[in-house]
Amino acid sequence: MASEETEVAAAAPQAARTGIGRTLGMAAGLFVLVVLAQFATGIVGCRLFPGLMPGCSSGEPPVADGKSARKAPKAPPIYQAFDPPLVISFQEQGSMRFLQVTVEVMGREEAAIKAVETHMPVIRNNLLNIFAGHGFADLVSREGKEAMRKECLAEVQRILNENFGKPGVEDLYFTSFVVQ
Repeated sequence: MASEETEVAAAAPQAARTGIGRTLGMAAGLFVLVVLAQFATGIVGCRLFPGLMPGCSSGEPPVADGKSARKAPKAPPIYQAFDPPLVISFQEQGSMRFLQVTVEVMGREEAAIKAVETHMPVIRNNLLNIFAGHGFADLVSREGKEAMRKECLAEVQRILNENFGKPGVEDLYFTSFVVQ
């Protein structure tokens, strides 16, 4: 009888190792393996692909003052309207046409906006010449307006660059555009 009890007691742990106990042991081992793989992937990924891995530093060397080499946030925009609006008359197929356009420039430095105000007569003159040089088709099409806007921006930046030492304005907008 004692030998039967010994055999039954010895068989019970053997059954536990082959049943649910073995499954739980394998699951715990697999879980630990997955956690270690994710940890290793994060470390290797941050080293090899810092820009692609979220939460990794970009690997930029610190600047001498200890700050990041990234650009500082931009200053808020400052807008300057050309007042009064520009009015241009031009001849189109034997009839007189008029364009009235309100222009605003955007910069981020107060000194640049002051330079726009200072050189406003030259800027207005050159913009009037740009508008007068375009035909009716340019004035009514979206592509023509965008091309004129870019041309006007380049002219304002050129004038400021000559007189202020840098372009000073980032963009130029037509806030009102009426063709008759």
